[in-house]
Amino acid sequence: MGLTDERPENTPVDVQPELTAPETSELPLFEGRYRLGPVLGRGGTCSVYRAWDLQLQRYVAIKRLEPPLSEDEHLRARFHREGRAIGRLSHPHVVTLLDHGSTPTDEYLVFEYVEGRSLKDLITADGPLAPERAGQIAGQIAEGLAHVHLAGLVHRDVKPQNILLDSEDRACLTDFGIATGPEWTRVTRAGAIVGTSRYMSPEQIQNRPVDARSDIYSLGLVLYEMLAGRPAFDGSNIAEIGRKHLKERPEALGSLRNDLPPSLERVVMHCIEKLPESRFQSMEQLLGALVGLGLYEPRRGTDGLLDFLRRGREDSLSDNAGWTPPPDTMIAPPPGQRRASVMRGRRARSRKNIWVYALGAVVLLAALAVGLSLLFSGPTLAPSVVGMSLEEARDAAQRAGLRVDITETPVPDQPEGTVIEQSPAQGEEVANKTLRLVVTSAPAAIQITRIIDVDPEGDDAENPDLLPLIYDGDETTAWVSEPYGSSDFNGIKSGVGISFELEKEATMLRIVTSDTRWLGKLMVPNEANTALMETADLGGSLTQVIKLQDPIRTGRLWFTKLGRDDQGSFRVQLLEVEFYE
Repeated sequence: MGLTDERPENTPVDVQPELTAPETSELPLFEGRYRLGPVLGRGGTCSVYRAWDLQLQRYVAIKRLEPPLSEDEHLRARFHREGRAIGRLSHPHVVTLLDHGSTPTDEYLVFEYVEGRSLKDLITADGPLAPERAGQIAGQIAEGLAHVHLAGLVHRDVKPQNILLDSEDRACLTDFGIATGPEWTRVTRAGAIVGTSRYMSPEQIQNRPVDARSDIYSLGLVLYEMLAGRPAFDGSNIAEIGRKHLKERPEALGSLRNDLPPSLERVVMHCIEKLPESRFQSMEQLLGALVGLGLYEPRRGTDGLLDFLRRGREDSLSDNAGWTPPPDTMIAPPPGQRRASVMRGRRARSRKNIWVYALGAVVLLAALAVGLSLLFSGPTLAPSVVGMSLEEARDAAQRAGLRVDITETPVPDQPEGTVIEQSPAQGEEVANKTLRLVVTSAPAAIQITRIIDVDPEGDDAENPDLLPLIYDGDETTAWVSEPYGSSDFNGIKSGVGISFELEKEATMLRIVTSDTRWLGKLMVPNEANTALMETADLGGSLTQVIKLQDPIRTGRLWFTKLGRDDQGSFRVQLLEVEFYE
């Protein structure tokens, strides 16, 4: 399999027969250069093809944003962003971008073709991996992500589906479609949560700013899945999985298999701490831990290792956080690793241990120095409590000698009692010993009293029997529109929709869907109640919360573009629609 795009969990990609260059003459020609072969994968917005490059005489993977989605300015901006992101990178463990272009009908990116399969396919086929192999794969991706982070980027979608393995077990990171950098903060729609639910960091789930530590969390979950043979967090719907990320710890790896050293499990758990400041603070620190366990050898040899550890030490000192490798028995290096002799390997591991333990000692001394300086001098600085439960935040504030002032705000898509804002921010001086917190509360739900399907330009039937499933409180059931042959209704109508009436006025709307590719509008009556007017954009994310300036009691959800189901038909699929005061 070549470069893969986002696709639903457990969606198989057909294994296509190998093409040889002479057989490509019958394939369609794209941009006068590429012979398009089979589709390798389809995702929420793009399709990925294997193709033969007539100029370079080799296989490539072409990722295409095709009509009608290529007409969406937001998706086009996101696609260009991905091209810019990958174009800045050059690393053996990051997919290489070869070309980027546009046609009147679509946008495309051309990547190296990685002959092999995804890490997800490997785990599905083989189950849990040996610690040595898991460490090798995780180390390679950590090296690639260290390069990504040095370029000022955060991947935001590290998952087994986006890690490709070639025939020599070289791991390669793909799909930078939702990567972010300082200059791209406006590309993602406001309020949209992006990522894959099983691998999103808590701060990502809460739609908060992310940095390299979010990728560390996701890679830790990938490492967990390699060792366990299944995801750390799973559930029947997105909300359930999100709650587990925020509140629960995964099942201990030691209870799933008895051949893992406790030190390896501690590395994994350190990656997936709920708070960013409690994790490894850089990929270099994680690499140092994997090297210290004998699970990974950096590609650049000893010099590269020292460079990683120096950078990891600097990160630790600047962030006042670090990792002290546990004193466990070392794991033997993976098969295939170059060894001149047993004694030489032992000396090399000893040198690694010296540097890793030295890193831990330096970090501990730095932490002690910081603690003493805070004890004997200076103002009281605010701890970081965003993302904590109110109880946890109270405890943290009390340890810092602070009181808390609480303001509640109703939020329908986050657990009740979660801190979402603090003032002053982490590290800033606290005046009057008071830390002000904004905490989520459960909004008051409003009952839907009437709901009907609307198809004024067609037969006025859009599966009315399924409408009660929209508000049954079960996100595993769904209402779906009628199937169509294209995302724009084959051009025969402008849209379809659902009209609703409420028990009382609402100011908040939450929509949960199974797809991100549909688009639409929330439409409400004008002041004269003579016509409908557009008030908010719909679609583009799996869960969307809309806060309205003016209360509404009736309105219409109007769908103008459709997503694609597993059978290839185009339709909208709504799991739940909720209204709140």
